[in-house]
Amino acid sequence: MTKTGIRQVLIMVALCCITALTVLWIVDKNNKKLAVVDAVQLFNSYRMKLDMEAVDGKKLDILGRQVDSLKQVLALKSKEPGVPRQELEELYRIFQSWQANLETQYQQSNQSINEQVWKRLNPLVDEYAKKNGLRLIVGANGMGSVLYFDEFYDKTKEVIDYVNKDYEGH
Repeated sequence: MTKTGIRQVLIMVALCCITALTVLWIVDKNNKKLAVVDAVQLFNSYRMKLDMEAVDGKKLDILGRQVDSLKQVLALKSKEPGVPRQELEELYRIFQSWQANLETQYQQSNQSINEQVWKRLNPLVDEYAKKNGLRLIVGANGMGSVLYFDEFYDKTKEVIDYVNKDYEGH
């Protein structure tokens, strides 16, 4: 082979290498990085949620005990002979009112915690995605939106660790 022939082969090899590297770079740049996160597990494992539930749980527990005590008083009074029906009806109305108040407090607590937690989680998940070069995070919860995903895409634990680390830092 002549020097010109060798030079042409080297130029062709170099052009092939440059083309291959360019194609790989373009494919990598346009690679749509995807992650799947179990949204329910993320929500339930977020320490902020657990802390808020612990605080509200104490208040709700006190109210629950008061309702239970009133229920016991009502049960005892209803078994006593000679207790006026009017008194039992009034106790029952008070019991129902307290029970309804407990249910309302429970629902308001859940709603408030849900709103506050998701308000905090959403920007953190966005931040996690950007820091890790992800273009899409799909929320999976086993209820139909994502029916299957390979464990390779499951970033649930990493996201939980990330958001809890951020929470502990504040």
